[in-house]
Amino acid sequence: MEENVSPREAQDALGGYLDALDAALPGFAEGVYLTGSAALGDWIPGRSDLDVLVVSARPAGEKEIGLLREVHEGRGRPFVDTVYVGRDQVGLRPYEGFAGVPVVVDGVLKSDHWELNPVLWATLARHGVTVRGPEAGGLGAEPDPLWLRGWNLGNLTSYWTPLAADLREKLKEREPDSTVQAEICVWCASGPGRLHKTIATGRIISKSECVRYTAGLLAGYGPEYVDHGEVLARAGTARAGDDAVAFTAADLGRLVDLVDAVAEDAARL
Repeated sequence: MEENVSPREAQDALGGYLDALDAALPGFAEGVYLTGSAALGDWIPGRSDLDVLVVSARPAGEKEIGLLREVHEGRGRPFVDTVYVGRDQVGLRPYEGFAGVPVVVDGVLKSDHWELNPVLWATLARHGVTVRGPEAGGLGAEPDPLWLRGWNLGNLTSYWTPLAADLREKLKEREPDSTVQAEICVWCASGPGRLHKTIATGRIISKSECVRYTAGLLAGYGPEYVDHGEVLARAGTARAGDDAVAFTAADLGRLVDLVDAVAEDAARL
């Protein structure tokens, strides 16, 4: 296992997973790569799960999927959220009729559920940590820049903008000073800005860097966003592991407004 897989909690989770995977399917995992927060230097004990890409000679069939489901069952946190692809699917752009690939989300395997996306491939090509197999940067996974940009714009429109609208409706029923879950505030603070950064520059950044990047955008968004920097800073502190940080419905409302502002700004780039 690579020495730069850290900290110890991440190493232990990865080691236990690989032992179980190799016992269940000897020789199946030809390539194993870390993506996500562990690859971007932003893995936080007690907060982050491990994002892993496993490459096999061929896409997993029904028998393999059944065994993979058993490998992930009952593993607990941190979850090893894994994308399983065949060797010929590395860097693949989904086409009409593409059924998706097996993916593990929050420890639960979903077969033929997940469409491959350019952010995964860009992260693998530029930042992927090679645990087993050929070096990540030599796999030919780098996506077409127009696909990368378009996918991020589409995600802002299809996921983040509707999420903001839904949260805004729910907040109408809440008192401004009522407490809300920190997780949803951190999610809103550390998501849209990552897509904005990629659309603007082509770069892939971590969630923690996203909070700082989004704070830097506020100067261009007008005086009505003067209070948003403080909420973003608290979200960054909460993401870093401080469970004492609390958020109110008013805080979440500011972050919801910021989701829309970032999405609208990205659409103009």
